Amino acid sequence: MSKKLLIATLGTAPAVITEAIELLEEQSLHPDGVVLLYTEDYDVLSSLELLMKHLPAHCEISWIVPISVGTYHDIDSTKAAVEFMQIACTQLRTYRNNHRLFVSIAGGRKVMSALLALAVQFYGAECLFHIWVPPWLEEEGEIGQLRGLQPEQINARLHPPLVNRDPKDRPQLVDLPFIALFPMLPDIREALAGGTPIDKNVKSMLVSTGLLTTDGTPTPLGESVAAILNLVEALPPARQIEPKVHISSHHYKDRIEGFAKELIGYAPFVVEVRGEQWGQGEPGVSAQQPRDLIVRARLGTDIRFQLRLVTTATTEGELEAARRHVERYVQRKER
Repeated sequence: MSKKLLIATLGTAPAVITEAIELLEEQSLHPDGVVLLYTEDYDVLSSLELLMKHLPAHCEISWIVPISVGTYHDIDSTKAAVEFMQIACTQLRTYRNNHRLFVSIAGGRKVMSALLALAVQFYGAECLFHIWVPPWLEEEGEIGQLRGLQPEQINARLHPPLVNRDPKDRPQLVDLPFIALFPMLPDIREALAGGTPIDKNVKSMLVSTGLLTTDGTPTPLGESVAAILNLVEALPPARQIEPKVHISSHHYKDRIEGFAKELIGYAPFVVEVRGEQWGQGEPGVSAQQPRDLIVRARLGTDIRFQLRLVTTATTEGELEAARRHVERYVQRKER
């Protein structure tokens, strides 16, 4: 039986995640896991910390995948938008074959929500939704309103009653329509590569969205979207087992383990991470046949380490796509 996975943007209101879970449960769709896309603002990190403890204890969800999008502010550049789109498309594409995906855009930054909705159009989901909450209840679910409260008070605010309530006094799940473009992806990729699309309607759509010029030449934005789709389509499949992390004794073992766990969330095709001695070689990510990646990285100026990542790759092309995907993550963490 396919597992049910909630993919959600997270902002400063952890209640939108618990409300999403309970609203899905009303439809007999209890999620088996949750993927949380979050920025590294202080209040957002506090929301994440609360949910990491709360979901296993109160929602019976221990499979939680937090994924940092690596920015402290709204996505305010094409480069930042491209990076977020790659992350979102990777999660949707990797999990779509063996999971039922439910996507919430109720939390987080507005641009994050818009880009996640766009990614759903490319790779699909069983449900794309927003959560409507009465204004007074919305304010109560903010992390700033939860600090200093007793555990039972926090629980009450994270789980407002749904049964026998006037619709105006309780959260509501709002289904959002979307057009699934996944069946058209081969034509879209061909068109963005500068070829002639099989369907003229595809060209018309890409021109109207600013991805192609009228003569069929990819625009700079179209080239960026093509790069995302080409990389995501080449990635290995999702792991089907619980990932393992083995880091030997090190002065900074906790920080390296934290790096490894974040990397596992970012790269859902990694099944094992092993710490190794950094021998020869420059910082970076290299592929080692048949399915391993070697990561040599620095965190700040004081931590230098090497990791071996075992992936689900079965071809040289999948391994190279995995290498480039992981390389993006490492470069971002080293900034």
